[in-house]
Amino acid sequence: MHRMVRTENILLVDAGNTSTTLGLSSRGRVRAIGRVPTAERRPAALRRAAARWLRGARAVDAAVLCSVVPAVVPLWRQVLRGLGVARPLVVSHRLQLGVRISYPRPATIGADRLANAAGAVARYGAPVIVVDFGTATTFDVVSRARGYVGGVIAPGLDLMFDYLAERTALLPRIRPAAVRGRVGRSTRAAMQLGAQWGYRGMVREILAQVLRAAGERGAALVATGGHAAWVARGARLGLRLDRDLTLFGLARIYELNRDKEQG
Repeated sequence: MHRMVRTENILLVDAGNTSTTLGLSSRGRVRAIGRVPTAERRPAALRRAAARWLRGARAVDAAVLCSVVPAVVPLWRQVLRGLGVARPLVVSHRLQLGVRISYPRPATIGADRLANAAGAVARYGAPVIVVDFGTATTFDVVSRARGYVGGVIAPGLDLMFDYLAERTALLPRIRPAAVRGRVGRSTRAAMQLGAQWGYRGMVREILAQVLRAAGERGAALVATGGHAAWVARGARLGLRLDRDLTLFGLARIYELNRDKEQG
């Protein structure tokens, strides 16, 4: 496992489609410190939340910003300036990632997927396959010889539930929860079972196809993202749960690019 050795306080910002996770890399350790809805667009509110989570830490020395929502990049630049970081490092394929990119159009790779690849290679080596259970479910393949080669994008678990609620008159909006039994005895239980088996089945089939396409033995299978634990629990998918992989990847990218400034 790669170990961070720097002593700076590095603020890590992972802006996803649904929520934005903030983390802190300090004294060689990476940890999540807070989360806000990405829909929150008030700079003062975001700055207050970040300052509250950072209370007790010394001044922030630098920041790394990873966003799959282009509209929030200027917003977070403004927030970070208020926290004393004039030039955050913004993740893109142009940075040193510690991973070779063998992809036809690298500019189209999501910044979160780049961070996951960087973090996974640093922690587990290559070959490695990362499954990120977020708003979308992404499967990213890093080959031993070719580096990052691509992946698969599928609907996320919340999208499935939200779509059912939005496109039907009587089905409720729910979130994943454990259900006993094999037949739903209520509408909610029936929906939960549909997700529990159907979603896990989708993940299992995509993993099988990706592993077959990769053709590399011994690839580490890593799960991260908000629903990773729920999907992996009892599913026998062989996934290693790594809750802070994206944040670790951001810290790793900072370490590799510490002398760069992104204007």
